[in-house]
Amino acid sequence: MKITEKMKFEFPPTLAVALRMQANQKTRGKLLAGGTDLMVQWASGVTPPNRIISIWGLPELNLIEISRSEVLIGAGVTHARMARSPELKRHLPALTAAAATVGATQIQTRGTLGGNAANASPAGDTAPALLVTGGWAVLASLAGVREVPLTEFWTGYRQIAARPDEIILAFRLPKKNKARERFRKIGARQAQAISKVMCASRMLMDDGRIVSAAIAVGSVAPTPIRLSAVEEYLAGKKLTNPVIAKAEALARAVEPISDIRSTADYRRWATGRLVRDALEALKTKSRST
Repeated sequence: MKITEKMKFEFPPTLAVALRMQANQKTRGKLLAGGTDLMVQWASGVTPPNRIISIWGLPELNLIEISRSEVLIGAGVTHARMARSPELKRHLPALTAAAATVGATQIQTRGTLGGNAANASPAGDTAPALLVTGGWAVLASLAGVREVPLTEFWTGYRQIAARPDEIILAFRLPKKNKARERFRKIGARQAQAISKVMCASRMLMDDGRIVSAAIAVGSVAPTPIRLSAVEEYLAGKKLTNPVIAKAEALARAVEPISDIRSTADYRRWATGRLVRDALEALKTKSRST
């Protein structure tokens, strides 16, 4: 392929070597993990990089560590691995549900959590599920390791809060504990579809009232967003029909994008319906426990 013939590919054997490469402007390159979106980007007119640094398979990026209150997921962990993990299903069910919707089996086997997040597409399936955890992205460089709250990680369309010399190391995510999570995605078909709208939620109830609510949507704005007005309204409320209707109306106050997949009007309506769906599911589950 003529595009790749012009590129220089590097395969650092360790994270330390990759970080040294990225620290030097002369050896720095475009980071490549699973690479599942590269052909799509090039076909759409994105200028291919001259230099590629492959971080696929680096052991330092492929860890899943579970502590008492948090889960650390390496940026190189694939969607397939997340979707199959019993531990992640228990502690981060919205994220594993989102991972199971990414493309086809081949994409899930090759695509990584870090790549999906770094790609910073508004339609990135895992982003809303990451956002509702209230967690952090862990970034590494020769200068050290720093953590960025996920609420500040996506800074614009196809933009993230990482410096050119940094590599996403992992994601540090609080467990859901007694909260309930949900992920729903609306696409043109049930499988292998880029989302029109998606919604992830993490909500905690006690004595019939919502103690806390985190609700995030994707494919609505240039970046994944939390529905802060809905979250604030729900705090302390019982899930009555009027409360659910009000939350749905507040969700429709978003200002969605329009693109080839859907219109802003449809996305506004669908956002409200997905919020209603999450709250009705929560109401049903709370009655059964």
